[in-house]
Amino acid sequence: MPESTVKEPGTKSIWLKEIILENFMSYEYARIPLKKGLNLISGPNGAGKSSILLAISVALGQIYTERSKRLRDLIRRGEEIARITLVFDNEETNGRRPISFSDADTFMLSRYLRNDGNYWWEADYKQISYEEVARLFKGFGLDPNNMLIIMHQNTMERFCMTSPQEKLKLLEEAVGFSSYREKVIEAKNRLESIISEDESISELLGRAKESLGYWKEMHEKYLQREELEERRKWLKREAIWARVIKQEAALKSLEERLNVKKYALESNLAEFEETKDKIKTWRGKLDSWKINSKEAFYELLHLEKEAARLDSRIEHQNELEQIFSDLQEKKEVEEVRKRLKESLRRREELKEKINRIQSELGAFERSLESNMEAYISYRVKEEVLRFKRDMLEADIKAIKAEIEKVNQKLADLTPQLKKAGERIETERKQSEIENEMSLVGAKIEALGEIPEETEEIFSNYSKLFAELKEKSAIVAANKREGLRELEERKKIWRKAMTDLLDSINSSFQQILACVGASGLARLVDTEDGDIENAGLELFVGFRGSPPVLFDYYTQSGGEKTASIMAFLLSIQQLLRSPFRAVDEFDLHMDPRNREEIYKMMISSMKESECLLITPGQLTVTDPSVHVIVVQKVYGKSSVREVK
Repeated sequence: MPESTVKEPGTKSIWLKEIILENFMSYEYARIPLKKGLNLISGPNGAGKSSILLAISVALGQIYTERSKRLRDLIRRGEEIARITLVFDNEETNGRRPISFSDADTFMLSRYLRNDGNYWWEADYKQISYEEVARLFKGFGLDPNNMLIIMHQNTMERFCMTSPQEKLKLLEEAVGFSSYREKVIEAKNRLESIISEDESISELLGRAKESLGYWKEMHEKYLQREELEERRKWLKREAIWARVIKQEAALKSLEERLNVKKYALESNLAEFEETKDKIKTWRGKLDSWKINSKEAFYELLHLEKEAARLDSRIEHQNELEQIFSDLQEKKEVEEVRKRLKESLRRREELKEKINRIQSELGAFERSLESNMEAYISYRVKEEVLRFKRDMLEADIKAIKAEIEKVNQKLADLTPQLKKAGERIETERKQSEIENEMSLVGAKIEALGEIPEETEEIFSNYSKLFAELKEKSAIVAANKREGLRELEERKKIWRKAMTDLLDSINSSFQQILACVGASGLARLVDTEDGDIENAGLELFVGFRGSPPVLFDYYTQSGGEKTASIMAFLLSIQQLLRSPFRAVDEFDLHMDPRNREEIYKMMISSMKESECLLITPGQLTVTDPSVHVIVVQKVYGKSSVREVK
């Protein structure tokens, strides 16, 4: 059989030297020695041959056997406990022992089975767990659950019925290529995790974007409200300063009016004093004239004086009438007009008397007329000035009262000025400012309720959105890298499997040719790139027929056995396990194919340890074949080496 072109992964090697059975099935006590190369176990049906392979599997912790049959049923009838002991060669090679934690040249693994259902392992007489046993032999590639390594009785039929996916996994595990699949699955799981993360981030990003949009709109309203609030504060300040400016303007106007009135009063007083001096002068003259005018002149003077006073009163009443008319004081106007009418009537009476007396005085009166008129005019002027003085003093008093009120209003505004801040010059009316304040307030109300923490929330969502976008970009990059890594690992897996099957097919076809058949092994369902769906299919054809799919129903019993053995032989140089076994390897084979397969088994097992079980007779001519014969006498199985 040609050498394999696929490099076998480096593994530790171990050799099973002996099997010791105590109270196991039909064995009371037996020691079965094994050697490197081919170990052939032969004997009639029911002698206990298959029990040896079952014992090895049970000792190694085979799961299938334990599931299919209760272990306590394997204890010899009438006994309480059974023990299976595997003795391994543990001598140093190149300074290292195969089982490093054992210092002995032989390593003993025992499996104990009790009728009460208590089972355990011992390694060099120290109890160990199933996990430790599985971990120990996994390092040697010895998996008792892999039917390509240990094929029990009736297992060939199970192999025929396994799915292509199961066949491929069995092959990968047997030749040590599981790491390729594991790396692909690891990359796939990592990619799925990244995709899941990407979907989660995308979902979070979508929700964050939606929330950010809401809070962005809310933040814009928040900023708008802040701007409106600032405007309202400004308007409140402006309103205060507008009131202050209004009062200041009123105060200034009142002060200007007060100054005008004061000036008018001063002028009035000066003119009044001057008029008094004039009256005094003219009175002196009149007094001297009176001496000469006697009583008539005195009477006339008296009438003239009365007339002058009456004229002054009328003038004063006219002024009062004008003032009250201006003030729209109807009652006072009527009263003044009534008195004026009485004054006018009286004045007419006086005129008549004066005219009468004047007529009597004659020329004397006419000489004194001009002086009298001057005197009277000054007296009238004095009265008018006195009236104007009273009016001015009243006006000044009223203005001062108004000024006091304005100053009080300004004083009342002083506390508000501290809040109003720096002076604002405005020419707007208070009503204009209040109207705008109402409009600003309505705009603020229209914005609705805005949380005070809006700015902080918007900032946090903005940061979160930016972080999610950045993380999304990273995850997208990781996703691309994950896809690239997955495809790369798939390529590596496909290349490894293609090379493996090329090597296997080279041997498989040659071996099939030796039994008059043809065939090949190929990968299936790899187009979609999912290695979970990838499988291994065997195609075989006998007696010149084209290869067809190998399954449980198509080929005959002998053809199935020959096909499976041809496949097992084609992978022998690739198996990691140093030990392999096949029970009833020649089941249903014709004699020719049986001999051919047997010869090829001998030639392929020079460097490994193989256990073949057959109920038939084989011609043993090769001295390297270690033959063990199993017999059963009186219900007890025994073994004998054939030297």
